[in-house]
This record gives sequence, structure tokens and C-alpha cells, in this order.
Amino acid sequence: MTAHKAQGLSLPHLVIDLHGTRGTEAPYVMVSRATSLEGLMILRDFPKSKIRCHPSQEVRQEMQRLESLRLQTTM
Repeated sequence: MTAHKAQGLSLPHLVIDLHGTRGTEAPYVMVSRATSLEGLMILRDFPKSKIRCHPSQEVRQEMQRLESLRLQTTM
């Protein structure tokens, strides 16, 4: 199952491979499908950069848009 197909699901047992992921969204989606740490198995070692990379351009733009809305609302 791909990370995108798993979006919105809660899975009691999950085996994931973070080594080949790209961006910040896919690792988050994969890990966050597990309902517990006991049910989560990471298949192999992965570089820390897979979960510590910079947000995508789309995420940065959305955060700027939300901050702008927050500022407009508080005025």
C-alpha cells in the first residue's frame, strides 16, 4: 500500500520503509497511520534527514497564507 492510499486510515499493525521516502509529507503520513508504537515496525535504518528535512514550498506558502489570515483577524 502506498503512503497516499493509507491516508486517513488507522492501522493496528504497520511495517514501513522510510529509506526511500521524499519530502516531509510521506514519512509523516506513513508513521501517523499506526495506532500504537507497539504496532509500528520500521523495516530498515534510514537517514535522519528523511524526518528532519525542510518543509516543501507548498507547505511554506500555506503557512504564510495562514499567518497572514491570523494577522488580519487580530487587527
